[in-house]
Amino acid sequence: MSWKKRYKRKKKNILIEKFKNFQNELSKGGSRKIILILFFIIFYSIINYNFLKKNEMTSTEKWNKKKIIELNLDSLYSLKNMEHNNVDIWILNNTNQKGLAAKIRDCHEKGYYIKTKKTKGDYNILKQDNFNENIRFDIGNIDQRTTKIFIHVDTLLNPNFKYDIYEYLSFTGFNNTIVNYIISNKLENERDITLILGEDWNEQSNLIHCSSPIN
Repeated sequence: MSWKKRYKRKKKNILIEKFKNFQNELSKGGSRKIILILFFIIFYSIINYNFLKKNEMTSTEKWNKKKIIELNLDSLYSLKNMEHNNVDIWILNNTNQKGLAAKIRDCHEKGYYIKTKKTKGDYNILKQDNFNENIRFDIGNIDQRTTKIFIHVDTLLNPNFKYDIYEYLSFTGFNNTIVNYIISNKLENERDITLILGEDWNEQSNLIHCSSPIN
């Protein structure tokens, strides 16, 4: 008999012996170990699916909700295809710069470019003027150094107008800290928004791009 045949027979005998030993272990109580192992595997799978995965999913949902709030995505989504010409605006110059209200009006009506990207205008400008005494009577004295935006629409009665405000802030680039509310029948019947241009109008504002009106 060659060494190869002896090796194969020996290997075969070892496998048979192992199988017999496995059968003996099962008969002696080894099956209990296997059952316990299978039980722990199934138990862990149930815990992992119902609790660990659920916690992971909950954490993801919380993260998504947090990001929606941070990025204001809910409001931004609502701004899609909004019509600027539904918003009536007065633009008032409270600086010593001549022709400023006219230039900013042109920008509101025609839009502006930032590099190659165009931002549409189409706002309904009812009036451009200097911030004179007659207007001060309705709004009060405003520091010449600061730009102010006054809202005259009651957003409690007209909650959808909040999106127009968000869109207007996006258009002008101004921060919402300069927004004020003066609600009266007289002002609301005249216009929705009053923009009073102060000396800081071109600081951190998109309106600096209004220097080249779109024809």
